[in-house]
Amino acid sequence: MRVWVSWFGVCWLGVWGTGALVQAADVDFSKATVVVRAGERPAAELAAERVLIEEVARKTGLTWQVTTDWPAQAEAIIALSVNSTPPAWKDRIPASALGSPTLKHAEGFAVRVQDRTAAQSATVYVTGSDPRGLLFGVGKLLRSAAWGRGRWSLPAGLAVDLSPRVPLRGHQLGYRARANSWDAWTVAQFDQYIRELVIFGANAIENIPFEDSDPSPVMKVPRSEMNLALSQVCARYDVEYWLWIPVEFRLPDAEKERAALRRQEEFYRTCPRIDAVFVPGGDPGDNPARTLLPHVRQMAELLRKYHPRAKLWVSLQKFSPSDLDDFYRYVSDEQPAWLGGVVMGPSSPPLEPTRARLPKNYPIRWYPDITHTIRSQYEVPWFDPALGMTLGREPCNPRPVDYTAIYREGAPFTNGFLTYSDGIHDDFNKDLWSLLGWEPERSPREFARDYARYFFGPEANEAGADAIFALETNWRGSLADNSSVDGTLLTWQKLDQQLPAKTRDWRFDLHLHRAYYDAYTRHRLLYETDLEEQALRVLSRAQGKEIPAALKQARTILARASTEPIRRDWYEKLDQLAEALFQSVGYQTRLERYFASGSERGAVMDFLDYPLNNRWWLEEEFDRVEKLADPAEQVSRVAQIVHWQHPQAGDFYDNLGNVAQSPRIGKLLYMADAMRLEDDLPAPTQRWVGDRRRPLRLAWHTYLNRPPKMTYAGLDPRGRYVVRLFAQRTSPLLIDGQPVKPSRLGETYDQVQEQEFEVPAAALADGRLELTWDRLDETALNWRNRHYVCEVWVLKQK
Repeated sequence: MRVWVSWFGVCWLGVWGTGALVQAADVDFSKATVVVRAGERPAAELAAERVLIEEVARKTGLTWQVTTDWPAQAEAIIALSVNSTPPAWKDRIPASALGSPTLKHAEGFAVRVQDRTAAQSATVYVTGSDPRGLLFGVGKLLRSAAWGRGRWSLPAGLAVDLSPRVPLRGHQLGYRARANSWDAWTVAQFDQYIRELVIFGANAIENIPFEDSDPSPVMKVPRSEMNLALSQVCARYDVEYWLWIPVEFRLPDAEKERAALRRQEEFYRTCPRIDAVFVPGGDPGDNPARTLLPHVRQMAELLRKYHPRAKLWVSLQKFSPSDLDDFYRYVSDEQPAWLGGVVMGPSSPPLEPTRARLPKNYPIRWYPDITHTIRSQYEVPWFDPALGMTLGREPCNPRPVDYTAIYREGAPFTNGFLTYSDGIHDDFNKDLWSLLGWEPERSPREFARDYARYFFGPEANEAGADAIFALETNWRGSLADNSSVDGTLLTWQKLDQQLPAKTRDWRFDLHLHRAYYDAYTRHRLLYETDLEEQALRVLSRAQGKEIPAALKQARTILARASTEPIRRDWYEKLDQLAEALFQSVGYQTRLERYFASGSERGAVMDFLDYPLNNRWWLEEEFDRVEKLADPAEQVSRVAQIVHWQHPQAGDFYDNLGNVAQSPRIGKLLYMADAMRLEDDLPAPTQRWVGDRRRPLRLAWHTYLNRPPKMTYAGLDPRGRYVVRLFAQRTSPLLIDGQPVKPSRLGETYDQVQEQEFEVPAAALADGRLELTWDRLDETALNWRNRHYVCEVWVLKQK
């Protein structure tokens, strides 16, 4: 097997040293004895032994013996030690491990594997700089092993020296009804999940103890009990326990403030461990900084009464420019000791200017949204609307390439991260971020190999990593044109057939479900697009009295999506996997059957048959045509329907939010590029279609707030043209840089209105046209109410 062999030059000291990818034989540790130091041991050191023993037993069935004395005879030995409190057998640890520079840094560790010789047993030494370092060293050991029923081995000559690049590496696991899975968990399931996050290098967990008091029909443990239990679990593994506590009432309000503080005090008093409290400045909250900060100071004083080392952290989410000025003035003048630092999350100012304004003694904690695909902090750039309407915000979403780029861009400004998550669908992303906190320069594919090896089984080491990357590639560009989606499913189907069921857990089913979902959606998209084209062709041939019959035939053709559905075998497989995921890990992919808290909250199965063409809008339009008494009006309206997005020769059409139907819009499909050039080439936003019938064109669900420049060539310099568009609010259109006003306002559909602008004759002199949009000051408006454009035509007038 291939492993990273990192000699002791690989270290924290700003020089990452050398790493070589080598072929190495495995050393068998199936019959190992585990050696630990005698005497009392702190929580993380005890956890290191327990995690190693129990995880190996769970995966292989092997039972290892533990001793504090070095065995006189043993098939193999696994020696666990902490450099700061060395064992009696310290002299046996290789000098290269004890001299590792990583042991000079918090949470660092060194691993050395020595093969069996005539003089000694096969031995692996795991040495931590401190107890946590030992625990993370055990995590690295578990991720590096080859295993199966009754066997466990490590690469010969394995040598690893690591310490984390950032001190904070954690994830939010808010126990609340809004979560799409873990609100159905027991304490034991949380314990196992937190353990697995630690195995991949995490050292912090964030809970949501109070916000969202909605009941959950799947909760097995009351929230008050689970809030306390999670603190206890964190104490057992010596990982930080953070709390996310928004101020959800308008300040100042003496009565509500006292009630909130009483509730917090009761919780603080009973918790064995609390390391920090994060108070979002907005989303939710939305209090001005000048009234928020005095209340947060009271929260901090109360917290430190029971947890003296704990501090309050505040995000600048939704802060206005004046709020930002008030905040920075307060911090600069007061230098509050209770403030741990600033949190950067969704709707916060960017990291770089925040770091520039914040006094250096206050760190920035990142709160990256790794859980949502659309309408979020780090959206999938140019997500195909067919996927956006069905998978929505919270599907299984491994994004190794994009999130590695995002991490590398922002990490230099922070002291680490606690990610924003609302369920298990982003599980791969959590472990990716944890590992990036240790080795940001490492290839994301290497991280994917670790993940596949540990959770799918050693046999999936390479193919599993490729399969994870393929899921991300499924989402690049036009779904209809992406034939690799079918290849991705074949890869996952092959793994499903080849991997032993006992070596993989629910994570395999989660990603297999995504592979089927993508392929099923693509085939439906192709099929239903063709049905719409067939229906429009029927209408295009109808004249006068033929129209009623043509409308009936077109309805029948469109209805085939329901009466003659395709790939029901894939549909049934998706249904089986969804049921299995609900039973194994509480994943709630349907509103009614699985009690999802909302249609945006992972309920992907409820949208398996959502129309991927304009069927609902067309059926509504057919009704309107049939009610027209004048045959000439019927003919006119049918022609408008037929040519909606297929204008006549010499005309131009763009569906601005659809990656497959916007040829005049520049696109950046990779997140690293999209982040750097967002102002020049923005990606579209997708409205949530909801779980009910909406007779709207699909184009009206996706939009650009301020489209980039659109260029048209080959126009008739002597012709007359209009620009027609659908937009929310009056569009500030510029033609060749000059503002123009609408010459006609047409129908309003839902939130968008038809608007027409005459093209000045002077703009046509060179046969070219440039459309741009002026920038509007909409800071006072909610983002949902701001200007946006969905569709644009340039039409030659007869």
